[in-house]
Amino acid sequence: MTTWQYQFIISPHNAGQSVKALWTKWLIPKRIRGALRIKRHFTVNGRTVPTSYYLATNDVLVMMFDQDDFRTSSSNYRPKYNQQVTTLFENDYLVVIDKPAGMKMHPHSPTEDDTLLNYVAGDFQRRHVEASPYMVHRIDRATSGAVIIAKTPLVVPILDQLLSAKVITRTYLAWVSGVMPTKQGIIKTPIGIDAKDDRKRAVNGAEAQFAVTHWTNVHTVYQNSLLRIRLDTGRMHQIRVHLASIGHPIIGDDLYGGRHMTRLMLHSATIELPLPFDGGVKTITGPLPHDFPRQLRQ
Repeated sequence: MTTWQYQFIISPHNAGQSVKALWTKWLIPKRIRGALRIKRHFTVNGRTVPTSYYLATNDVLVMMFDQDDFRTSSSNYRPKYNQQVTTLFENDYLVVIDKPAGMKMHPHSPTEDDTLLNYVAGDFQRRHVEASPYMVHRIDRATSGAVIIAKTPLVVPILDQLLSAKVITRTYLAWVSGVMPTKQGIIKTPIGIDAKDDRKRAVNGAEAQFAVTHWTNVHTVYQNSLLRIRLDTGRMHQIRVHLASIGHPIIGDDLYGGRHMTRLMLHSATIELPLPFDGGVKTITGPLPHDFPRQLRQ
């Protein structure tokens, strides 16, 4: 059975609070906190203590985890080695990978292995990193750019909570057809399943969910506009559907009426996130890919 063990040196700003309070602050889910307490799978300075124990500066907190502590403990992505991945940021708990346009995030069948998570699993093995990839969020196959992948099941629910609370900020760049009417705007229409094609999503479609997209016009060239986009929600095809709904489809988006081009002109440019376990706030930005132009000509 796979087990995980993590050691933390208590910093001055965490001193004076109980073990239980620190776990809550770190967004460790209640179910996992209960497993740590019931199994006595934590020590402070090598000693078993109650969760009410008050921590001091430089105390050493060790936590141990079993597979059954997590709802999804196993990562079953078959390692693939024939394509290198570009890592934008990495620590003990997560990586941010620069996904190429045209690559799927994860397999949809046991035999499929030409996906980003398969290549990340292969990269970990090649570098002798004792970790496995766990999906936190996804971007469309046609979209390029930064995506967060967890290295341990412990941080998956923590990152999920940060995403739900909109503490993690994702910024995209998109080339769209047409001249935007204002410098910036917000699209708040719900997104659901397209009634005519269940591969697609539509504004106010079936089972529609609340969705919010913020956009800012960076510049306009030859009747094409480069937008900076920030999401409050993460619905399937959200940016593509929202921009098409206001008459400015993303260039290269054949599915939603965009002008044909060699790729979808949508790029996940920047992720800003608080790193788990008091790691501070990190802003991660990758380079623009060679096939995403800074100036788009007609």
